Amino acid sequence: MRVGICHQVSLPGTWEDAIANAAALGVDGVELFVRPEDVPAFLESRDHARRLAEQASQAGLTIRSLALIFLMRGNPRLGDTAEEGRREAVGMALAALDRCADVGAKVVLVGGLPAADDEAGLDAFARSINELADRAEPLGLRIGIESGYTAEQVEMLLGRIGRPAVVGDYFDLGNAAGRDMDPAAEIRRRGRAVVQVHVKGVRGAGLDAGTVDLGAVKQALGQVGYDDWLLLETAGGDDPLANARANLAVLRERLIGA
Repeated sequence: MRVGICHQVSLPGTWEDAIANAAALGVDGVELFVRPEDVPAFLESRDHARRLAEQASQAGLTIRSLALIFLMRGNPRLGDTAEEGRREAVGMALAALDRCADVGAKVVLVGGLPAADDEAGLDAFARSINELADRAEPLGLRIGIESGYTAEQVEMLLGRIGRPAVVGDYFDLGNAAGRDMDPAAEIRRRGRAVVQVHVKGVRGAGLDAGTVDLGAVKQALGQVGYDDWLLLETAGGDDPLANARANLAVLRERLIGA
Protein backbone atom coordinates (compact mmCIF):
# COMPACT_ATOMS: atom_id res chain seq x y z
CA MET A 1 0.00 0.00 0.00
CA ARG A 2 0.97 3.61 -0.42
CA VAL A 3 0.41 6.30 2.17
CA GLY A 4 -0.77 9.85 1.58
CA ILE A 5 -2.11 12.74 3.61
CA CYS A 6 -4.94 15.23 3.16
CA HIS A 7 -4.49 18.95 2.78
CA GLN A 8 -6.85 21.21 4.74
CA VAL A 9 -7.79 18.71 7.46
CA SER A 10 -4.42 17.20 8.38
CA LEU A 11 -2.27 19.88 6.72
CA PRO A 12 -4.05 23.25 6.86
CA GLY A 13 -2.91 26.14 4.70
CA THR A 14 -2.12 26.57 1.04
CA TRP A 15 -1.67 23.79 -1.46
CA GLU A 16 1.99 24.71 -1.73
CA ASP A 17 2.43 24.44 2.04
CA ALA A 18 0.66 21.08 2.06
CA ILE A 19 2.96 19.70 -0.63
CA ALA A 20 6.07 20.89 1.20
CA ASN A 21 4.88 19.53 4.55
CA ALA A 22 3.78 16.21 3.05
CA ALA A 23 7.23 15.79 1.55
CA ALA A 24 8.82 16.57 4.92
CA LEU A 25 6.66 13.87 6.52
CA GLY A 26 7.96 11.28 4.09
CA VAL A 27 4.60 10.16 2.69
CA ASP A 28 4.09 9.03 -0.88
CA GLY A 29 1.46 11.54 -1.86
CA VAL A 30 -1.03 14.22 -0.94
CA GLU A 31 -4.71 14.93 -1.56
CA LEU A 32 -5.47 18.57 -2.28
CA PHE A 33 -8.85 20.06 -1.33
CA VAL A 34 -10.45 22.38 -3.89
CA ARG A 35 -12.51 24.64 -1.65
CA PRO A 36 -15.26 27.13 -2.59
CA GLU A 37 -12.79 30.01 -2.30
CA ASP A 38 -10.52 28.31 -4.85
CA VAL A 39 -13.24 28.51 -7.51
CA PRO A 40 -13.21 29.72 -10.24
CA ALA A 41 -9.56 30.85 -10.30
CA PHE A 42 -8.04 27.37 -10.01
CA LEU A 43 -10.50 25.75 -12.40
CA GLU A 44 -9.54 28.31 -15.04
CA SER A 45 -5.77 28.13 -14.47
CA ARG A 46 -3.93 25.25 -16.11
CA ASP A 47 -0.67 27.04 -15.32
CA HIS A 48 -1.32 26.95 -11.56
CA ALA A 49 -2.08 23.25 -11.70
CA ARG A 50 1.09 22.55 -13.62
CA ARG A 51 3.15 24.56 -11.13
CA LEU A 52 1.74 22.40 -8.33
CA ALA A 53 2.66 19.28 -10.29
CA GLU A 54 6.21 20.54 -10.74
CA GLN A 55 6.56 21.38 -7.05
CA ALA A 56 5.37 17.91 -6.10
CA SER A 57 7.69 16.25 -8.60
CA GLN A 58 10.70 18.16 -7.29
CA ALA A 59 9.76 17.09 -3.76
CA GLY A 60 9.56 13.44 -4.79
CA LEU A 61 5.85 13.43 -4.06
CA THR A 62 2.69 12.44 -5.94
CA ILE A 63 -0.43 14.57 -5.95
CA ARG A 64 -2.66 11.55 -5.65
CA SER A 65 -6.11 13.10 -5.71
CA LEU A 66 -8.23 16.22 -5.68
CA ALA A 67 -11.19 16.49 -3.30
CA LEU A 68 -13.90 18.67 -4.86
CA ILE A 69 -15.04 20.24 -1.60
CA PHE A 70 -16.77 23.08 -3.45
CA LEU A 71 -19.44 20.61 -4.60
CA MET A 72 -20.29 19.70 -1.00
CA ARG A 73 -20.97 23.17 0.39
CA GLY A 74 -23.86 25.25 -0.79
CA ASN A 75 -24.90 25.30 -4.42
CA PRO A 76 -24.70 24.21 -7.18
CA ARG A 77 -24.92 20.44 -6.59
CA LEU A 78 -24.51 17.51 -8.95
CA GLY A 79 -27.80 16.13 -7.65
CA ASP A 80 -29.72 19.36 -8.23
CA THR A 81 -33.14 18.51 -9.70
CA ALA A 82 -33.24 21.95 -11.32
CA GLU A 83 -31.42 21.43 -14.61
CA GLU A 84 -29.79 24.87 -14.59
CA GLY A 85 -28.11 24.21 -11.26
CA ARG A 86 -27.11 20.67 -12.21
CA ARG A 87 -25.54 21.86 -15.45
CA GLU A 88 -23.57 24.55 -13.59
CA ALA A 89 -22.23 21.96 -11.14
CA VAL A 90 -21.29 19.58 -13.96
CA GLY A 91 -19.45 22.35 -15.79
CA MET A 92 -17.38 23.18 -12.72
CA ALA A 93 -16.67 19.52 -12.05
CA LEU A 94 -15.57 18.94 -15.66
CA ALA A 95 -13.07 21.78 -15.32
CA ALA A 96 -11.84 20.22 -12.07
CA LEU A 97 -11.24 16.92 -13.88
CA ASP A 98 -9.00 18.71 -16.35
CA ARG A 99 -7.05 20.33 -13.51
CA CYS A 100 -6.80 16.94 -11.82
CA ALA A 101 -5.08 15.57 -14.92
CA ASP A 102 -2.84 18.65 -15.04
CA VAL A 103 -1.54 18.05 -11.50
CA GLY A 104 -0.90 14.39 -12.33
CA ALA A 105 -3.55 13.03 -9.97
CA LYS A 106 -5.45 9.80 -10.58
CA VAL A 107 -8.52 10.12 -8.34
CA VAL A 108 -11.19 12.79 -7.95
CA LEU A 109 -13.28 12.78 -4.77
CA VAL A 110 -16.89 13.82 -5.35
CA GLY A 111 -19.45 14.30 -2.59
CA GLY A 112 -22.49 16.41 -1.86
CA LEU A 113 -24.99 13.60 -2.51
CA PRO A 114 -28.75 13.77 -2.05
CA ALA A 115 -30.42 11.67 0.63
CA ALA A 116 -30.41 7.97 -0.22
CA ASP A 117 -34.22 7.97 -0.54
CA ASP A 118 -34.37 11.05 -2.80
CA GLU A 119 -35.15 9.36 -6.11
CA ALA A 120 -35.22 12.55 -8.17
CA GLY A 121 -31.97 13.76 -6.64
CA LEU A 122 -30.31 10.38 -7.19
CA ASP A 123 -31.37 10.34 -10.84
CA ALA A 124 -29.89 13.82 -11.31
CA PHE A 125 -26.70 12.83 -9.49
CA ALA A 126 -26.28 9.65 -11.55
CA ARG A 127 -26.72 11.59 -14.80
CA SER A 128 -24.11 14.10 -13.63
CA ILE A 129 -21.60 11.40 -12.68
CA ASN A 130 -22.07 9.70 -16.05
CA GLU A 131 -21.24 12.95 -17.79
CA LEU A 132 -18.14 13.31 -15.63
CA ALA A 133 -17.16 9.69 -16.31
CA ASP A 134 -17.18 10.40 -20.04
CA ARG A 135 -14.46 13.00 -19.43
CA ALA A 136 -12.60 11.11 -16.69
CA GLU A 137 -12.11 7.87 -18.59
CA PRO A 138 -9.94 9.22 -21.45
CA LEU A 139 -7.96 11.25 -18.90
CA GLY A 140 -7.14 8.06 -16.97
CA LEU A 141 -8.96 9.28 -13.86
CA ARG A 142 -11.23 7.46 -11.42
CA ILE A 143 -14.11 9.15 -9.64
CA GLY A 144 -14.49 8.21 -5.97
CA ILE A 145 -17.86 9.05 -4.44
CA GLU A 146 -17.72 9.84 -0.71
CA SER A 147 -21.31 9.42 0.37
CA GLY A 148 -21.89 8.46 3.99
CA TYR A 149 -24.19 5.75 2.62
CA THR A 150 -24.27 2.17 3.84
CA ALA A 151 -22.72 -0.52 1.65
CA GLU A 152 -26.15 -1.48 0.35
CA GLN A 153 -26.95 2.13 -0.55
CA VAL A 154 -23.57 2.52 -2.25
CA GLU A 155 -24.22 -0.62 -4.29
CA MET A 156 -27.58 0.80 -5.32
CA LEU A 157 -26.04 4.13 -6.34
CA LEU A 158 -23.15 2.60 -8.29
CA GLY A 159 -25.58 0.28 -10.03
CA ARG A 160 -27.65 3.26 -11.06
CA ILE A 161 -24.54 4.96 -12.47
CA GLY A 162 -23.29 1.80 -14.17
CA ARG A 163 -19.66 2.79 -14.75
CA PRO A 164 -17.64 0.40 -12.52
CA ALA A 165 -14.37 0.87 -14.43
CA VAL A 166 -14.41 4.62 -13.77
CA VAL A 167 -16.66 5.31 -10.77
CA GLY A 168 -16.40 3.74 -7.33
CA ASP A 169 -16.62 4.26 -3.58
CA TYR A 170 -14.31 6.61 -1.67
CA PHE A 171 -14.53 5.04 1.78
CA ASP A 172 -13.90 6.97 4.99
CA LEU A 173 -13.25 4.96 8.17
CA GLY A 174 -14.10 7.72 10.63
CA ASN A 175 -17.23 8.84 8.82
CA ALA A 176 -18.54 5.27 8.74
CA ALA A 177 -17.84 4.71 12.44
CA GLY A 178 -19.41 8.08 13.26
CA ARG A 179 -22.61 6.92 11.56
CA ASP A 180 -22.70 3.77 13.72
CA MET A 181 -21.41 1.53 10.93
CA ASP A 182 -18.71 -1.10 11.42
CA PRO A 183 -15.90 0.07 9.09
CA ALA A 184 -14.43 -3.41 8.67
CA ALA A 185 -17.80 -4.96 7.85
CA GLU A 186 -18.54 -2.12 5.44
CA ILE A 187 -15.23 -2.69 3.62
CA ARG A 188 -16.01 -6.37 3.21
CA ARG A 189 -19.45 -5.56 1.76
CA ARG A 190 -18.14 -2.85 -0.58
CA GLY A 191 -15.29 -5.05 -1.79
CA ARG A 192 -13.60 -4.03 -5.00
CA ALA A 193 -15.86 -1.00 -5.42
CA VAL A 194 -13.54 0.88 -3.02
CA VAL A 195 -11.40 3.33 -5.00
CA GLN A 196 -9.53 4.97 -2.14
CA VAL A 197 -9.63 5.16 1.67
CA HIS A 198 -9.59 8.08 4.12
CA VAL A 199 -8.03 7.06 7.42
CA LYS A 200 -9.17 8.84 10.57
CA GLY A 201 -11.13 8.32 13.73
CA VAL A 202 -14.63 9.58 14.42
CA ARG A 203 -14.85 13.33 13.76
CA GLY A 204 -11.17 13.41 12.79
CA ALA A 205 -9.92 11.76 15.97
CA GLY A 206 -6.39 10.40 16.12
CA LEU A 207 -5.80 6.77 15.21
CA ASP A 208 -4.82 5.89 18.79
CA ALA A 209 -8.15 7.14 20.19
CA GLY A 210 -9.83 3.76 19.73
CA THR A 211 -12.83 4.99 17.74
CA VAL A 212 -11.97 2.64 14.83
CA ASP A 213 -10.72 -0.95 15.15
CA LEU A 214 -7.69 -0.72 12.89
CA GLY A 215 -6.82 -4.39 13.28
CA ALA A 216 -10.24 -5.39 11.95
CA VAL A 217 -9.93 -2.84 9.15
CA LYS A 218 -6.54 -4.22 8.11
CA GLN A 219 -7.97 -7.72 7.97
CA ALA A 220 -10.97 -6.56 5.93
CA LEU A 221 -8.79 -4.68 3.44
CA GLY A 222 -6.78 -7.85 2.93
CA GLN A 223 -9.92 -9.92 2.47
CA VAL A 224 -11.21 -7.71 -0.37
CA GLY A 225 -7.77 -7.42 -1.97
CA TYR A 226 -7.37 -3.69 -1.41
CA ASP A 227 -3.70 -2.80 -1.82
CA ASP A 228 -3.86 0.82 -2.88
CA TRP A 229 -3.70 4.25 -1.24
CA LEU A 230 -4.50 5.11 2.39
CA LEU A 231 -4.95 8.86 2.90
CA LEU A 232 -4.54 10.16 6.45
CA GLU A 233 -7.28 12.66 7.33
CA THR A 234 -6.94 13.09 11.09
CA ALA A 235 -7.44 16.62 12.45
CA GLY A 236 -4.35 18.81 12.37
CA GLY A 237 -5.00 20.38 15.77
CA ASP A 238 -2.59 22.88 17.32
CA ASP A 239 0.50 21.19 15.86
CA PRO A 240 -0.42 19.64 12.50
CA LEU A 241 3.03 18.28 11.69
CA ALA A 242 3.52 16.61 15.07
CA ASN A 243 0.00 15.17 15.00
CA ALA A 244 0.48 13.93 11.45
CA ARG A 245 3.77 12.22 12.36
CA ALA A 246 2.16 10.47 15.30
CA ASN A 247 -0.85 9.31 13.29
CA LEU A 248 1.24 8.21 10.33
CA ALA A 249 3.27 6.03 12.66
CA VAL A 250 0.08 4.38 13.92
CA LEU A 251 -1.26 3.99 10.38
CA ARG A 252 1.91 2.28 9.19
CA GLU A 253 2.13 0.02 12.23
CA ARG A 254 -1.52 -1.09 12.41
CA LEU A 255 -2.71 -0.99 8.81
CA ILE A 256 0.42 -1.86 6.86
CA GLY A 257 2.93 -3.47 9.22
CA ALA A 258 3.33 -7.23 9.47
